[in-house]
Amino acid sequence: MGMMVQPSDDTAALIVVIEDEAIVLAGYQMLFESWGYRVIAAPSTEDALTLLRQAGETPDFILADYRLKEGNTGTEAIQAVRDAFGPAIPGVLVTGDTAVDRLRHAAASGLPILHKPVNGRQLMDILQRSLGAAA
Repeated sequence: MGMMVQPSDDTAALIVVIEDEAIVLAGYQMLFESWGYRVIAAPSTEDALTLLRQAGETPDFILADYRLKEGNTGTEAIQAVRDAFGPAIPGVLVTGDTAVDRLRHAAASGLPILHKPVNGRQLMDILQRSLGAAA
């Protein structure tokens, strides 16, 4: 009988998601968990940092919505997590923006950008490339 090998929780990559819309945040969490990843989902950068510190872990990947509440950006969110946990953590920005200047600003961060509605296969590609590179 073939044994089903489930990744034990400690070995599964930890993804932190920063998205201020609760329903979208829950959607990412379900998607990543269905792929076997562990998820810390937070509506703001501060919440994400608090949850990560409580977990005592460094995330393996950061997904942040480009436009967060109070004029914050996902670029800043990813930078804050990197400042706290390490500069090499891969990340991706998700944007619903079509305004050229905002897209240019997002692109200037050098981070990969996914456009809403997010294509699951694209997201998985970026994840696997990033986590593969980090491993």
